[in-house]
Amino acid sequence: MQNFNIHSHTIRCHHAVGTDEEYVQAAIKCGLHFLGFSDHVPFRNRIPDHDRMTYDEMNEYLDSIASLKEKYKNQITILSGFECEYFPEFDDYYKELLAKVDYLILGQHYPSQCGTDFCESATDDELVTYSDLVCQGIKSGYFSYVAHPSYFMLARDSWSPACTMAIERICKTAKEHNMPIEINLKGISYGKHNFIDGTSFFYPNKNSLAIVEKYNNTCVYGLDCHDPKYYAEMNNYINEFKTEYPQFNQNMVEDIHLLLRKK
Repeated sequence: MQNFNIHSHTIRCHHAVGTDEEYVQAAIKCGLHFLGFSDHVPFRNRIPDHDRMTYDEMNEYLDSIASLKEKYKNQITILSGFECEYFPEFDDYYKELLAKVDYLILGQHYPSQCGTDFCESATDDELVTYSDLVCQGIKSGYFSYVAHPSYFMLARDSWSPACTMAIERICKTAKEHNMPIEINLKGISYGKHNFIDGTSFFYPNKNSLAIVEKYNNTCVYGLDCHDPKYYAEMNNYINEFKTEYPQFNQNMVEDIHLLLRKK
């Protein structure tokens, strides 16, 4: 099983629970060698900030991780990061962030800083914007992998040609730029959903996985942890995914150092 997870959140995002140290202790207990914190990135002028830390909290977040890294250095390697949306107007900001942390994850939740979350609205037209931004983010070179590419299915009742278009663009671009696609285990924890066109996890959606296979993308498991207790379930979610999709046999990232890219 994968011995690392670099997709973990903290209470600063307002939809996670547990102390930073509890995440570390839980990761150690379940046998991980590497733990990466990647809470939702703050933007200086983001309104609202109900689902992420404020910009003023960033230094405290990084200081906490640095302190835990030292305290537990003989038990686990701790890394600092952020999960980010890509907005091209903030190109310099991503460079600034990479001077402070070990990595960034590309998780596109919004079409703009003040737009509606794609988990609440993802029309066929909005999926053009979604795939545009994700593909631009991949090409930027700032990010370690693409998080939950079919996240938008939370807002939809069926798969459409526009969904296929969006995921095909993302997978093709990721393949061209040697960027892994995440198998998001939080999506597994939600269980399966009855869509109009069949039953599937919201993400990773079965239609999305078929496209990942088509393009032969490299993949990585991400726990997307919002509660320390889910570290104990990490291997169970991986096994559930493998049981549900036994034919899915992609190349999985095994060396965490392959993910820690910086432009």
